[in-house]
Amino acid sequence: MERSVSPYNENLAPSGPLVLCDVTLREGEQTAGVSFTQEERLGLVQRLDEAGIQQVQLYNTWHGDQPDEKALEINAGLCALPHRQIKTEVLNFNTTDMTRLKQMIDLQAEAHPDVIHASFSLKAAGENELCERERKIRETAEYIAGKNIAGKNIACNISLLDSTRSDSRILQRMMGAAARSGASRVRLADTVGVASPGGIQNMCQLACQSAASHPVILGIHTHNDFGLGLADALAGIRGGATLIDGSVNGLGERCGNASLIEIIMTLEGLYGISTGVQLSKLLELSRYVAEISGIPVPSNAPFVGKYAFSDSLAAHIALSLQDPFAVEGIRPETFGGRRLAFLSKNITEDVLQLLAEKQHLSLSKEELPRLYAMICQLSAPGTGTVLTEDDLPRLAAAIKE
Repeated sequence: MERSVSPYNENLAPSGPLVLCDVTLREGEQTAGVSFTQEERLGLVQRLDEAGIQQVQLYNTWHGDQPDEKALEINAGLCALPHRQIKTEVLNFNTTDMTRLKQMIDLQAEAHPDVIHASFSLKAAGENELCERERKIRETAEYIAGKNIAGKNIACNISLLDSTRSDSRILQRMMGAAARSGASRVRLADTVGVASPGGIQNMCQLACQSAASHPVILGIHTHNDFGLGLADALAGIRGGATLIDGSVNGLGERCGNASLIEIIMTLEGLYGISTGVQLSKLLELSRYVAEISGIPVPSNAPFVGKYAFSDSLAAHIALSLQDPFAVEGIRPETFGGRRLAFLSKNITEDVLQLLAEKQHLSLSKEELPRLYAMICQLSAPGTGTVLTEDDLPRLAAAIKE
């Protein structure tokens, strides 16, 4: 990827191959007002697969303590997508009833997922409750790890809820229990988005030390309540996490999750780390999720916002026409985007001429001032009109009439 970034950036060296896990189907539907149809779920998984995202969390199949038969059928259909490369992960809700949990796991396994995920809270009232929690984590990990459906082993993910507000000794204890009992991955969750990047890094380093004798894939799940979802995900990588959660457009409950696309583009563009993702598919992916969720992408959203690579100042537009890296760090064409010049009072006649030539439009010396005056009038404060270089042919034709 062509890029022009700061030479003062620190290095980021993942401890192993990164696995990017999309959580849009689950977290997205925890966003107020969002509900996907089965066709939309299939469309999203297919687009994630085509883009090269390595793993996807599927639809929540439990409401209260009862299985949702329709949701189980939906997940079975998603797992059965032909020729898919993306790994599928199904979730089970947090329960203290082991008989019920095993029933849930058995039902989930019938869909033939690649990963079964079980969640446990790290909060406990005392030593007796901690011992019981530890026993259930061990029993669950052993049960999932022993699953073999149609000759296919199913990986076990143990998720430790609200990890960032847990006692470090409890975190180490439960992390070790999961690792020793057959879990191939353990996910730490900043459930309510209250950890700083330094805190996330420290926690992940501690977790890795706790499982050193039985190495597992460490995952990190971050939320954006303090606007740190992306920074926390990167800090997790620094601390040893290699399974990184994110959602398309940052969808998720409350303030959302770390944006999957921002994670990918930051790794690739800022740190030069190859993610294996087809970057040219990301803009289409973002637009699809905006369409099916009904939540538009802010125009200034990094990378995928309509105006993410736009300029209105004449000097900046002139520079971008000569050398785009003068005003941007990566080329928007990398991920299917484009740069755009605004037309407003901040433009000049000289730059208008350059933009016209770019589109092979002919403007005389007499027409340029008239065009500039029209632009100023149409985009004046209070009009609410946004003009871009795409409007130039129409405006140029208007002044010639």
